[in-house]
Order: sequence, then C-alpha cells, then structure tokens
Amino acid sequence: MPHTCTDCSARYEIPEDEQVFHADMGVPPPKQCPHCRFVRRLNERNARNLYRRKCDLTGKEFISPYSDVPFPVYHPDVWFSDDWDDLKYGRDIDWNRPFFDQLLELFHCVPHQGQFICPGTLENSEYVNCAGYLKDCYLVAETDYNEKCLYGNRVFHNISVVDCSNIYESELCYECIDCTKCHSCRYCIDCLNCSDCFAMRNCIGCHDCIGCMNLRQKQYMLFNEQLSKEEYAKRKKEMALHTTGGVESLRGKAKEFFLTQPHRFVQMEQVQNCSGDHLFNSKNAHDCVDCTDLEDCKYCARVFNAKSALDYTSWGDKSERMYQCGACGDNAYNLKFCTTCATNNSDLEYCGHCTGCKNCFGCAGMRKKQHCILNKQYSKKEYENTRKKLIKHMEKHGEWGEYFPKQFCPFGYNETLAAEYFPLTKKEALAQGYRWRDPVDEKPKVEKVIPVKKLPQSIEDIPDDILHWAVTCEETDRPFRIIKQELDFYRQMQIPVPHFHPDERHRRRMELRPSRVFYDRTCDKCGKEIQTTYGPQRPEIVYCEECYLSEVY
Repeated sequence: MPHTCTDCSARYEIPEDEQVFHADMGVPPPKQCPHCRFVRRLNERNARNLYRRKCDLTGKEFISPYSDVPFPVYHPDVWFSDDWDDLKYGRDIDWNRPFFDQLLELFHCVPHQGQFICPGTLENSEYVNCAGYLKDCYLVAETDYNEKCLYGNRVFHNISVVDCSNIYESELCYECIDCTKCHSCRYCIDCLNCSDCFAMRNCIGCHDCIGCMNLRQKQYMLFNEQLSKEEYAKRKKEMALHTTGGVESLRGKAKEFFLTQPHRFVQMEQVQNCSGDHLFNSKNAHDCVDCTDLEDCKYCARVFNAKSALDYTSWGDKSERMYQCGACGDNAYNLKFCTTCATNNSDLEYCGHCTGCKNCFGCAGMRKKQHCILNKQYSKKEYENTRKKLIKHMEKHGEWGEYFPKQFCPFGYNETLAAEYFPLTKKEALAQGYRWRDPVDEKPKVEKVIPVKKLPQSIEDIPDDILHWAVTCEETDRPFRIIKQELDFYRQMQIPVPHFHPDERHRRRMELRPSRVFYDRTCDKCGKEIQTTYGPQRPEIVYCEECYLSEVY
C-alpha cells in the first residue's frame, strides 16, 4: 500500500523485506520516505566544520564541531572522566506531555562530548574530528590510522595524502577521490593500484599516465594514447604541471575527454545480490552508498562492517541490528532511533551521545549505564514496565517509531553531511525546517593578506614568506593560510599552491562524485534498463556492467 511522506508529501512503498525487518525490530513503519529519512540522519553528522571553544567545565580551549549550542560542551578528556555525574540530570517522565519535548530538554542540559576522537591515540594532530590513531595530521575528519595527512575526509591507512576524500592505503596523493592503494597520484578518481599518475579516472594498475580513463595495467599513456617513454616525458614536461595554468589546462582537457568514454553505471566490487554505489565486499545490501562489508542491509551510507541494518548512516564497525540511527557504531547492537552513540552500546532506543550503555531509553550523555530512562536509574523490572508504558504514551502522541525531530539537531544544514550529498541554499534549508550557520572566519593574524591570483604560477617560485601571509580564495574571497607541512608537500610533489579555501576545495571534490540519488536509465550501448547515479539528462556515456566490462577488458 502506498504511503505519503509527512515531510515532502512524496508517495512511497514499504516493500515486504522492510515490513519483515520492522516487525522483527518491533517498530511501526516510518512516516517519511527513504530520501527524507536519509537527509535527516545525514544532518546529525558535522565532521569537518570545527570551531575554537572552551570546555564548559575546565575552561580549556580546544577544537569542536559545536559552536553556538544550548548545551554544555566538555573536552573529551573531561567528558570521559569521573568529574561529572550523568545521573544527576535524571528526571521523571511527565505523562501529561509529549515525550519528545521532555527529551529535548534533557538533550539541552546534559554535557556533550566536544570532539569525537579516540583519546590517547593522536600525536601532533589537534585539529581533527571523528578520528583516531593519527600522527602529524591536520584538518582531517572521519579518519583513522594516518600519518602526515592534511585537509581530507574519510581517509584511512594513508601516509602524506592532502586534499583527498575516500582514499585508502595510499601515499603521497593529492586531490584524489575514491582511490585505493595509490602512490604519487594527483587529481585521480576511482583508481586502484596506480602510481605517478595525473587526472585519471576508473583506472587499475597504471603507472606514469596522464588524463586517461578505463585503463588496466598501462604505462606511458596520455589521454588513452600509447606513447614511448621518451615521448611521454617530453609531453609531460610541456604540460608544465608544476604551474597553476598547467594544472587547470590538464583538468579541463581531462573533463572533456572523460565525456567521450563510457562510465560504469555504479561502482561495486565483490558483491552478491546488492544494489547501490561505491559498495564493496557486501552481500544482500540494497540502496547503500559509500559502504563496505555489509550483510542484509538497506538504505545505509558511509557504513562499514555492519549486519542487519536499515536506515543507518555513518560508522558501523562491528554493528548489528541497527534501525534509524545516525553516527552510531563500534560494536553496537540493537539500536533504534539513536544518534552519536559510540562503543559497546546495546538495546538502546532514542538515545544520544551515550557510550558503553545497555537497555536505556531516551537518555543523553550516559556512560556505562543500564536500565535508565531520561537519565534516571530504574531496576530491571521497573525499566521494562516503564518502557512499555512509555511506548504507549509515545504512540498516543504520534512519536513512537519516528526519528528525532529536526529541532533536536544542533548543527546548521550546511555544516553537515546532508549538504555534501544534497546541497541546498540557505533559503531552501530554512524552508524545510533545518538550521543554517553562515561561515564566519577569524581575522588572520598575519603580516599581510593578498589575493591568491597574485601568487607565482609555479611552485618553484613560491617564497617561504607565504607561511606568514593569508591568501583570499579565488571563488569565495575567504582568507586561508598555507602551513609549513603543506608547503613542504607541494614542493615535494611539484604541485602549485591551491587557489581555493579548504572548504571550497572540499565542495569541489564532492561535486566530482556522482549523485547519491538513483535514476532509471538505459545503457547507452545495449539499451538495457539500469539504475544509476548518473541522471538521464547528464552528458556522460553510461554503460551497464556487462557492456562496461566488455569495453574495458
């Protein structure tokens, strides 16, 4: 039976597999369509936009994703300590009021962990978030096990990668997206095991290639043309890739060339009975994007190592039986309608910012607690009886089975993952009930601020004095600085200094990734019907899996 989304009024179906999952989890069907549920969960995750603030308990200054918020924010060392008592915020249920109103009041008074890191695992990596096991890293987010990495998101097991997104087990890479096991690559997308390459797309095992697409195990190629070693070196030198103009020319030509080549309809590897995009090593996973190691999952994004999950966004890491959760993970089991709950949680409902908890309902900021509701301790029997009564109370008010209302989220839409997947203008976001935060840059404490276009074209001509300046972004006019570690990297890699603010560079990387919406389209070679992230009006040539593989191999 078709349903009407209470958020956008779109019509949607709830297939039998989802009905079975809802019944197994003991929850009613959702009142929003999959898209609106997805966007709402994405709005729970601000990984990249960080602010200087003070710990509300100790006064210590640190970096946090929380700026102007209604609740106390504690430095992570303090939040995990015994210096405060999460149970002191406990309260009785008011059976005469909607539960969400009471829960929001609790969320607004309980201290929040101010930076999402693994304490004790960061070395010289203060300016990071959603991170652990880093050394000499700066402004990276959603990241683990890296060294000397700068300005990136979703970077894992890398050394010296800068301005990269979704990159794994790579070294000395710059402006690369969705690449794995690459070395000394620049401006590459969806590449595997490539080295010393520039502006490549969907290539595997290539070395010393420029501007190529869909190549396998090739060397000395320029725009898919085979050259000799000597001719390749000559042409590469003529391109002046150490200069701003040379790089701009290459990327423009590569963009035009890629439109002449077939694009794979989605990126999936080692999957069985799956649908989605950028989905790997998974089984029975459908409508999932940017995920790996899933089994029996649906509507998941940015999740790894999870089983039996529906409507689950960001994290995973040995998690199972997850429903309508955002930014929860690390050995989580049976969580429903939760946000930002980390490490060894189980059987939680409507909880936020909890760790090591079990059998809790409507709690915030709890640590290693059990049988609590609204941060109040109950006996096991009292908890079970009160939980049943509370669910009936929520049903009466139309709350049970719904995710947290939008007013629960403390972030602006433009601060979160929602803006990366589905960009909105400020007017559009506010009209849909989301918050918005206009960026405000601190006045840089530098010798001078200059327009970036006044910088020398070649990295060889950039003076050391740039470390004492700020430059203004070519697109947004926002000032930004070049740090020493960054300048050393550009010189080592012979890369021109960037002309855009780090946020603008990130936005442009996200534009190079395909949409997270799936469209009905036909293969441009055989006419087979496919579902792809390339909309039917886009100019790319899109092939189904069989046609793409026959073309490439």
